[in-house]
Amino acid sequence: MASRKVVRKGVANLLSGRKARRGPRSAAERVSGLLVMLPWVLERKRVKLADMAKQFKLTEAELMADIMMAAMCGVPPYSPDALIDVFVDEDEVVAEVPSVFSRPLQLNTAEVFALVTMGQAAMKLAGADTSGPLATALAKVRPLLPDDSMVVVDIANIKFLPELRQALNPAEQVTITYFAPSTATRTERTITPRAVFEDAGNWYVSADDNLSGERRVFRVDRIEALTRTGVLAPKFGEPDEMDSDGPEWFGDAVQHVTLRVAPRARWVVESYPYVSRVQEADGSSVVQMAVSSEHWLGRLLLRAGSDVQVVEPANFADLSQRTARNVLQRYGK
Repeated sequence: MASRKVVRKGVANLLSGRKARRGPRSAAERVSGLLVMLPWVLERKRVKLADMAKQFKLTEAELMADIMMAAMCGVPPYSPDALIDVFVDEDEVVAEVPSVFSRPLQLNTAEVFALVTMGQAAMKLAGADTSGPLATALAKVRPLLPDDSMVVVDIANIKFLPELRQALNPAEQVTITYFAPSTATRTERTITPRAVFEDAGNWYVSADDNLSGERRVFRVDRIEALTRTGVLAPKFGEPDEMDSDGPEWFGDAVQHVTLRVAPRARWVVESYPYVSRVQEADGSSVVQMAVSSEHWLGRLLLRAGSDVQVVEPANFADLSQRTARNVLQRYGK
């Protein structure tokens, strides 16, 4: 599919000074950045536009656009006093806390119930801190529910996630049976977990893979069997989850393709990870992706129709037509 460029990496890039990827920032990246920038500027009340842009590794034009977006956010009824009060005054960014945000929070029973339910669900997730701030807040909010209210949250455990976490430190080799949907194959391999992380609702393990001799990323729910070997591997460096290039995403990728994606097929860019993206003047995007299967790419091109064209390599230029012919032949048409 593609070299891993996750959304949360946008915030890390802003804070660490790493070079951002080419192309326009997505809405998710901009919102994630604002969640960091707004508390920062609200604490300072007034800062130089150039200083703030430098702090968060943005151009002044990008920062201005984000501030304009933030100024349209607030709470119902979205009247002027309920919007985030942030604006640019000449060469300074000015931020004030609207009165609606400074009032004591008052929740009705339904809101308290929803808050407790979501909080308890979060506490059930792997890695949740049972004695952290969320647990403390839940202990204070829970008594506000009526006596006859019962909140029970039951989240299915992620199979093999505890074993993978335990194998991280010290680094222990484990043997897994892994199913790859792109090729419909199962492989037996020995891996050394280096990082376990969640992204977009799925859990992944970044590990040294003896089968390929490379660092690979595996989806935990595609591991069908796992055996701990007790063999310790050399420990080196830090987990590479937030490296400049990130761990290799979908490590069985064998070839890169460059696609021209029309505005009507924007869902391709939003749904699948990519290596790089360049926005064209006509609204289309030139996207480079790492593809693990010609079959997968053919199906994607078939779904997108004429809205997605292969720029390179040349041997994939007619893949959409070839895939269509194969589908028609399968159904005898």
